[in-house]
Amino acid sequence: MLNFHVAIVSVLVTAQVITALPNGAPLSACGSMTPSHIPIFFYQRNGPFVLEVSSESASVDSPITVTLKTDDSPDSTYFRGYLIQARSGNSTTSIGTFVTTGQINKGKLMSCPGGTANAVTHTSRSNKSEETFSWSPPKGFTGKVTLKATVVASYTRIYRNILSKEVTVS
Repeated sequence: MLNFHVAIVSVLVTAQVITALPNGAPLSACGSMTPSHIPIFFYQRNGPFVLEVSSESASVDSPITVTLKTDDSPDSTYFRGYLIQARSGNSTTSIGTFVTTGQINKGKLMSCPGGTANAVTHTSRSNKSEETFSWSPPKGFTGKVTLKATVVASYTRIYRNILSKEVTVS
């Protein structure tokens, strides 16, 4: 009976630790863009989520708007967490600079290795159906960039590699 109570307390403590991190993705997620909680099963498709860009071209003087939202499918649902970065090619380094809209629960800027405000994550674990940001490429960069997101719909439903259309930076 004592073992049963110890097991229950352990589960409750573990659950509390897991759910007590509502303030966005940690810096340790920058490279892999994956949550650290286990067990993890990743959906490799967009699922009911879309990562839209306002334009397929950008420059330092002409930032683009990036919107993560649920799609219009019958499976459409809310999401609770996310991490968004801009990457060039197969690089695992986030580039450029994000700006939040300034509204409550509209994202928190992250400074992943190699940059400042080069990623954005959630500020709470509340239900969300859309989040919008501005993104500017880094000075001196030219080439192709894809915005990439990992979305946490629930503890066991995580969608990786949600990609925007390719953006040409000039």
